[in-house]
Amino acid sequence: MKTPSNITMPFFAYGIFKPGQLCYPRINKLVEDFEKGTVGGFLKERDGIPLLVKSSCSYEITGFLINFNKGKEEDAYNRIIEIEPDEVYKWGEVKVDDRVSANALLGKREQRGSSDMEGVLEWDGKNDPLFKHGLEEVEEVLRSNQKFDWDCKSLFRLQMAYMLLWSAIERFAGLKYHLGKKATDKVYQIANEDCFADSLKKHVKEDRTVYGSVDLEKYSLDPNDPKKSMQYYYQVRSNSVHRGKAGIRDFDIVKNSLEELLAIFKDILSNAWKY
Repeated sequence: MKTPSNITMPFFAYGIFKPGQLCYPRINKLVEDFEKGTVGGFLKERDGIPLLVKSSCSYEITGFLINFNKGKEEDAYNRIIEIEPDEVYKWGEVKVDDRVSANALLGKREQRGSSDMEGVLEWDGKNDPLFKHGLEEVEEVLRSNQKFDWDCKSLFRLQMAYMLLWSAIERFAGLKYHLGKKATDKVYQIANEDCFADSLKKHVKEDRTVYGSVDLEKYSLDPNDPKKSMQYYYQVRSNSVHRGKAGIRDFDIVKNSLEELLAIFKDILSNAWKY
């Protein structure tokens, strides 16, 4: 994806690049100022991200008009397009408050695989159902399945909850790091966050190992090694998919991993919207 043709124009952010959203830290040091404003159009959603569609039958969509520091515009727009693949967005010009022309990321092929965000005039990533109701469901399943039963139903429920947790984690990683494919590459970037490292030490009190169900490779959980620990948690996810029914040892692995990773991810979410 190329930069817009006129990089001297300000940027209208209505989604993940708004101040207070996950990707604003990518550009905040290049921002001179910003103010709230509206543009005519409506919002659609695809895979948790908003798509602005210009239309004659439109609503007033709220976002931020962002002015970049003089001489830093190209750098700022390059940082934006680093995360925005061509399949999702295209550059377009909008009129903010019917007075200021600005560049905006408009939905591309917005009719494919997307749904209308009826009644939503201001998008907020914190309200993603996976981050709210999804994690509430994970907590409920965890509370209700603390003991192993020999028909393995408690294990199956924890495995389902673990997969739901990973759906939320992958959604977060996709929004924060890249909107394209390669889910595991995006997820592993979380291990580079200071918050992940700090929370890992806070919630993990022991070293553990698992072996891949396909390649039999060893994966280690180490509270002092964020990268290896993220790979460990992801391998537990993979084993849950491939291995299915197992005994009490796998129950303990899934339960402990679910308790730890849920607490860590809640810390990450709490920290993510502080900017």
